[in-house]
Amino acid sequence: MMERAALIWNWLSEAAGKVSSGLRSWRQTRFVQTFCESWWWGIRVLARPIHTLQQAADEKPILPALWLTIFQGLSLALGTRYAHENGGFVLSWLIKNLPSWNLVIFYAFIFPPALWFIKAAVLNLVAELLGGPPRGLSLLATTGIACSPLLLVLPAALIAVALAEPDLNTGFVSHLWFVFAIGVHAWWVLLTVFAIRETYRFTIGQAFLTVLLPSIVGMPLVYIIYRVLETVA
Repeated sequence: MMERAALIWNWLSEAAGKVSSGLRSWRQTRFVQTFCESWWWGIRVLARPIHTLQQAADEKPILPALWLTIFQGLSLALGTRYAHENGGFVLSWLIKNLPSWNLVIFYAFIFPPALWFIKAAVLNLVAELLGGPPRGLSLLATTGIACSPLLLVLPAALIAVALAEPDLNTGFVSHLWFVFAIGVHAWWVLLTVFAIRETYRFTIGQAFLTVLLPSIVGMPLVYIIYRVLETVA
């Protein structure tokens, strides 16, 4: 009896050791490390934006920035759609007009990462035309981390809908949601400007100009696409 108990105990000890070793190995994988690092970067940039963006420009944490881009895409898409379905003001015409939640989730996984690469490429081109050094990977990292304010959209939408009476179309909470919806996007744009400034060591004026020029050039194109989509829908 004692021998059998000892054998069982030894077997359990070996199994526990293997599980513990497996968990340590799993924590050390690049996948898990970058996942954890992404939250570290996201929280730090909200608390210490300038220092964090300077560090990101030097270290180029591309994979954590990719994680953050996916997370913010999910938060923005799900939070925006949920707020819209409860009468809230939203800025994204596309998200609120997608026909199903499945497409909203598909959009969240595909569109933000694609837009992240395109945006970084365009901004890097404009920055180089304005005299900045070629730092495309640094800008890719910093602009991904600069999107961190959008992580707050889904939690804010859940809280706002829970507190709204009867929905986000009327009442004091609806006004708070409106201010938040505008403010969180302004925060994102401001962090993007800081990201450009820290990446290229620009003045704040040069960084604003880097963001402004593509917006001015692309505005007619965006309007045309909007009208086409509105007609089709």
